[in-house]
Order: sequence, then structure tokens, then C-alpha cells
Amino acid sequence: MNWKRAHILVLGVALTAAAQPAQPNAFAEAVQAARDGQSAQAVRMFRTLAQDRNGEAQFNLSVLYARGDGVPQSDEMALYWAWRARFSGIKRAKVLTKYLTRSAPPAVLEKVQTRLRDDLGQRINDGHKEAMLSLGRVYLELTDPADPELALVWFTIAAALQQPHANTWRDVVARKLDDKTRIAAQERAASLYKQWCDGHGTENTELCGYQS
Repeated sequence: MNWKRAHILVLGVALTAAAQPAQPNAFAEAVQAARDGQSAQAVRMFRTLAQDRNGEAQFNLSVLYARGDGVPQSDEMALYWAWRARFSGIKRAKVLTKYLTRSAPPAVLEKVQTRLRDDLGQRINDGHKEAMLSLGRVYLELTDPADPELALVWFTIAAALQQPHANTWRDVVARKLDDKTRIAAQERAASLYKQWCDGHGTENTELCGYQS
């Protein structure tokens, strides 16, 4: 099966699975635009939703970039949005990221890693605690070579802020590190946790153990 045919099928599955009555109107309208062949409009609508952390929209936007349908084809943007969808919990995105990674040159992989780190770091600075788990995963799953110590730092902070599944990621990574590295990661996490709570504790009094 060739690339274009494979992703026509992937997109078809995504649209069929996502276009349910419970979906928000904006998403359903984007799905319909894609089905009607209004690809450029669908891209604009999916992008708006994707930037608002809609995982299904992120997935569909990735496929449209991969196909060059309604937007110039871009390996970089396709892989970026595929990873965003994967971080949002879209199971199909795991297969898509692996597929896109196999054909991506090192320069593209580096750009995607850098953009994800920058974007997630900015979200964390802006107070979005859910970005911490994703940033840890970038250091563990995308960075080459992987940086499990820095991943553990962000998993530890995310777990302290009660982000779903963060304690599992933290514990799995911690078991693979020696004591010295693990303790160093904990100390760095404590410092960054305090910095974040100093800046955003008033909006998260139920999560921050101390504030400035």
C-alpha cells in the first residue's frame, strides 16, 4: 500500500470515528468540510481546534499535512501534530507518529523536537500544568539520545500537581536510573515546582504545597 493510499484510509477512519453526535459543532463542521472536499476550510477549522488541544482535530490536521490536502505538504508539520495528538491520548496517533518518523530525515526530527519543547515550555510558563507530562515525554520519547533524567524531572512535577498518569511515568523512569541521578532529578523537580507554584499558586491553591 503506498503512502497516499494509506493515509486516505487513515483519514477516513478518523473522520468516521470522530463524527459522532456528542462531538462539538465546530468539530463536526470541520469533519463535514473535509468529507465535502473543502480541504482548505477543513484545515483552518481543524487547526483552530487543534490549537485548543482537541486531540482528534490534531490527528486529522496531521494527516492533511501529510497528504498535502488543503495545505502544502509538510513532513515537519505532519509529525508535529501527530505527536500533539499522541500526547492528547489519541491511540491511532501512536501508529501515525511511528509511520511518519520512519520517513523523516534527521533535520525534520530535530525541528519537531525543538518546536514541541518550545511550545510546551511556553505553555508551562503560562500556567498550563497538563503540558508538563507531555514535555517529559518529549525528553524520553523524541529526544535523541533520550534524556530520562530530565524526563523524570517533569514527570515528578506533573505527578505532584496530580496530572493523570504522571505518577506511573515517574515511577517507571525512576526505576531505570541510579540513585544519584534519581535524587538529582528530584531536587531539580522540587526547585522547578516551587518556581511554578510561586507564579501560578494562587490559581492552584489545591495543588501547590507552598507558595511565595
